[in-house]
Amino acid sequence: MKAAPWVLAPPGGIDPGRVVVLEAGEARHLTSALRLGVGDAVVLVDGRGTVAPAVLRTASRARVEAEVVEIRVEPPPAHGGVAIALGLLDGRAMDWAVQKCVEVGAGRLIPLLAERSQAGRREATMRGDHWRRISLQAIKQCRRSWAMEVGEGLSPSELVAQTRAECGVLADRAGAGAADLRPAPERVLAVGPEGGFSAVEESLFAAAGWQRLSLGPHVLRAETAAVVGAAVLVGRETGGRPAEV
Repeated sequence: MKAAPWVLAPPGGIDPGRVVVLEAGEARHLTSALRLGVGDAVVLVDGRGTVAPAVLRTASRARVEAEVVEIRVEPPPAHGGVAIALGLLDGRAMDWAVQKCVEVGAGRLIPLLAERSQAGRREATMRGDHWRRISLQAIKQCRRSWAMEVGEGLSPSELVAQTRAECGVLADRAGAGAADLRPAPERVLAVGPEGGFSAVEESLFAAAGWQRLSLGPHVLRAETAAVVGAAVLVGRETGGRPAEV
């Protein structure tokens, strides 16, 4: 039997027996793309831990209403989490990285304003809400109850200042394997933009005592390195188990 699709519901107001009116975009997707109708089962989620099986009571392209059958609230992941600080890339590459980091279990993504980034702080601020929407939408595909946080843009010096030395990790082909990383309450992985970090930035991370992590023998695109790094570190921090149970 095919599992019920996960559907975004507005935060708050998801209570047993309550009828929730879904937003227009979710309504169109359910009725047009998935071809669901009255009586079909869905699972309502809000990206804040709420997971609520529900049944469609009204189903048209203009309006979809779902009656909540039961509700559970899942706690945030117990481990410290993995944050990815990715040198700011152009639109599609950054969007892809945000989506895939959600799928592999990263807890936070930080747009990193490196010297060779393809855009600056203004672009990061303008696109922040866009990346947060991508993060929220991505939880439906991977069935994740908590959305990945997308932080404000930071320069490498700001990132280093806000990160405990033992938690900082730099993606570097010449670095060590994940098993060799020192224990830490959380991980913050810095991935350079296309062209990598400048010599000044490399020196900054080295002076701060950041460890270096190899993501394999090949040169990866920045967005690929972010996703591979997230998967490697989430796997290490959770012992190979899913980030959320």
